[in-house]
Amino acid sequence: MEKIDFVIPWVDSNDPEWIASYNHYRPNKPILDNARFRDWGTLKYWFRSVERYAPWVNKVFLITNGKYPDWINKDCKKLELIEHSDYIPEKYLPTFNSKTIELNLGRIKDLSEYFVYFNDDTFINAPILPQYYFRNGLPCDYNFESLFRNPSYSKANHFGVELDIYCDVAVLNSHFSRKKVIRQAWKKWYGPHLWGKPLLFSLLLFNRDKFENFTLFHHEQPMLKSVFQEIWEKEEYALDQSCSRFRKEASLNQYIIRYWQFASNRFWPSKKKGLMYYYYNEEILNDLEKVILEERCASICINDTPHCNEDDYELAKKTISASFEKKFPNISMFEKII
Repeated sequence: MEKIDFVIPWVDSNDPEWIASYNHYRPNKPILDNARFRDWGTLKYWFRSVERYAPWVNKVFLITNGKYPDWINKDCKKLELIEHSDYIPEKYLPTFNSKTIELNLGRIKDLSEYFVYFNDDTFINAPILPQYYFRNGLPCDYNFESLFRNPSYSKANHFGVELDIYCDVAVLNSHFSRKKVIRQAWKKWYGPHLWGKPLLFSLLLFNRDKFENFTLFHHEQPMLKSVFQEIWEKEEYALDQSCSRFRKEASLNQYIIRYWQFASNRFWPSKKKGLMYYYYNEEILNDLEKVILEERCASICINDTPHCNEDDYELAKKTISASFEKKFPNISMFEKII
């Protein structure tokens, strides 16, 4: 098996310099309590989970704006510290837009062809093998095509990710014919991993020449570096317009990479990974605590959203940190010995 790297971005949302820079470039909308940047204090547990459950990883690439956690071990041989300026073109910097950070990942020097992209809210939660992410040189993924997906809107979250997904699929359909893609590898689109509702949806789309949509799962994503390079060659304009300093409502996001891997049949069909939590009350937190401690699933996402108010956030942060501390009490090779 080829080398597999992990990539994870992080920002210190409490850093005065970062806050000042954000407010300087966006004076009409200064940062307040933005859930996109709220720090849960769990990054060190992410590294501890990697050391325990994926010791086979080649390198971990930690991406920041140049500021790193005080506890990070910069001498760790498995750790690569990457600043935005190391790989993102200067015209996009400084950026406070995760899309810009993600869409340029293929430019990172020395990053392996095979890598797994994590957000800092996605955690490995049980022992895994490299085959959990890649098989026969292909990223393992769940190509559940969705139907009847109505756009959503709320004052708290605006259009969310919905508008970006429509942009991604529109670009995809300008390059691929769904019929041709499926004829090339029909077992990937009508296989047993899609048993039940997903398979029914695929059958309903049988005669469609265009892709409709894909069910969104916010978990770690196995990726091929060459796919980034290919998309930039073919869709430089759309990607360039998406790499703004701050988020735009309608632009491409990192899921275009996943969809391109689907449409080019560069994926290994597999079932859905992990569990996701995005709403927090006492009952949900009790279940999440058990999931963390009992290793019920291989990976989990503990997602922050504008729907999580400050009281829920404080309770969830305290509960989740306590659970991770109980599970991972010892520092990892990625941390300084104090």
